Amino acid sequence: MPSHNISPRRQAQFILAISSLVGVILGNSFSQWFYMLDILVGMALLVASLTGGCVLEKIIAKLPWNN
Repeated sequence: MPSHNISPRRQAQFILAISSLVGVILGNSFSQWFYMLDILVGMALLVASLTGGCVLEKIIAKLPWNN
């Protein structure tokens, strides 16, 4: 069975992209307060780009399937 290793950076990007999509869908469907999720994702990406490191990526790297 082939091993498909996805880097922690790509896993973090995937989680952030899905979170942003969920925020847009929930914001359009239920309440505008769900757009706050998109703002938080954007702020996390901004901090990651300014500091050169992503906290979510570091957390994901420590998970058992990434060892």
